[in-house]
Formats: sequence, structure tokens, C-alpha cells
Amino acid sequence: MKVSGIALSVLVVSLGASALAAAAGPGAHWDVAAMSARIAAEKLTFTVKESWVTRFLAGGGSVRRVTGLLHDNHALSAAPHVDLKAESELPAAFDWRDQVKGGLSAVRDQGQCGSCWAFAVTGVLEQLQKIAHPDAELDLSEQAVVSCSGTGSCGGGYFDAFDYLQSPGAPTEKAFPYRAADMQCRSGLATVAKAASWSYIGAEGQEPTTAQIKTAIKKYGPVAVDVEGSFSAYGGGIFNDCWPGETDHMVVLVGWNDAGKYWIMRNSWGDEWGEGGYMRIKYTDQSGGKCNNIGQTAAFAVLGDVAP
Repeated sequence: MKVSGIALSVLVVSLGASALAAAAGPGAHWDVAAMSARIAAEKLTFTVKESWVTRFLAGGGSVRRVTGLLHDNHALSAAPHVDLKAESELPAAFDWRDQVKGGLSAVRDQGQCGSCWAFAVTGVLEQLQKIAHPDAELDLSEQAVVSCSGTGSCGGGYFDAFDYLQSPGAPTEKAFPYRAADMQCRSGLATVAKAASWSYIGAEGQEPTTAQIKTAIKKYGPVAVDVEGSFSAYGGGIFNDCWPGETDHMVVLVGWNDAGKYWIMRNSWGDEWGEGGYMRIKYTDQSGGKCNNIGQTAAFAVLGDVAP
């Protein structure tokens, strides 16, 4: 479903190429004209366009109401960290959209609510359901995760929202429609999909490697990752305007391409944004760090059974 409203992030503190760059930050990434000029001057490899995201931020909209990943004030999760052994013969390119009959589920829109975390975990579960049952696509309720999980709100949340999808699991969008607001939880919601388990990727205390994330995507399905979200005007192409700020947004990775050295990222800003709601973003920046710190934290889930 679509909710009008919001966009993207950025308050950043970073170690850039210079002290001046670090102080300046990524700039008004919602200013399409200014970004177009930068792309031409710096020979960047993507295009920009206006969307509700850029319009919201240009009008003074709050970054927190468009992104929503928190690094504090969330319950400690009991989920394990799995130090995945990277597969040695991964394909050079992989995209779950091409692997599933009818493609993946439709891109969603979080609207004016800092609920990216709810859309990311629900997005993972929807895709696992679609992969397992391509003829029975489900639209799961992100509002239930926001209102009933106890792990976040429109003010933000974290990966431990997967706990709610593990128990009790997710109802349908129809049962609890998304309203981009903090609403009281509804009682009597019937579970239609759930996670049997979920895990962080990588050894505890260490960031997952690119190879580990690829392995998780191929072995388990799309994965949830964090990212610094200064790309609100992104319109298409391979995003390489990397900025090493603190991650503030949560998204889903559905594949990769080694020739272009990019992830295929599914966002929660509707299909008007980016390439039908998706983005191609470089694995790394020029210094070898993760582009926009994407995948500093990553998690996969395993689809559970739901009794008919």
C-alpha cells in the first residue's frame, strides 16, 4: 500500500577526505538541481529525480519521520550471531526478483513515520513467503509491527522487531491497515506468516563481510541491513556518492552484481522513488569502506510454518 509523505535522512559525523568535507556533510541531498550539478562535476554514476521524499525534506520535513533506525533505547535481542562461512563459488550476479515467479512483493511506502525498521523486517518475511509460495503472495501488516511488537514506534526501532515476527507472527495488511501513526494494538489478529528464527550475520562484535551477506542472500533469501540514508533524490543508476555517516535507515538487500560492484537494495519509500522503489548502491566507497556504511549490521530470517 502507499502512504503519502516522507523521505530521508542525515545528520552525519564522519572521517571524510578532509576536515572541510567532514564538517560540510553530504549536503542537501534532496536538492535535485544541486545534486544534478554535482553528478556532472564529479562524474558520478547515478541520476536524480524529484519524489515525495525530496519534496518532504525540501519543505522542512523531519529526517527521523522518514527513516527510523535507532541504535539505542531498544530491547536487547536474544537472536544469535552466525559467523557464516562465505561460499567460495557465489554467482557473479544474483537477484531474487528474477528467481521468483511473478517477482517479489510490491514495494511499500512507510509514509510520515519512522518505521523503516518495521518495513524492513516485514519485507524480509514477505519475500521469504513469496519465494516459498510464489502463487500465494501476502501483504503483511507493518502497522502490527509498529503497534504490537513493543520494539519501536514512529519514533524508530531496531532489528529486534524480528522477534515479533517469530512470535506471534504477522497478520495481513487487511487485518490491520497501515496508517503511518502510533496506534493502539488490535486484539485477535490472526497470524498468516511467521519466522521460525532469525540471526545477525557475522561474529558478535564484528561487521559482516560482503561475502557473508551475499552468502546469506543466496542461502536464506533477502536480508535486512542498515544504511546511512543520504540518497533521497536518487533516481537511477549505480549510486556512488558514498558518505560514511552513522546509519539511520533500515532496508532490504535482494541481490548483487559483481561487474558493477553494487547491492540491489529494496527501500520503503514507495515505487515512485528510485528504480521502482529499488536502488543499486556500491558495495564500497573510494577508501574501501562500506558505501554509506551499508550492512554494518545485517540479519536474515528463516520462514516458519503457520497452521491453516
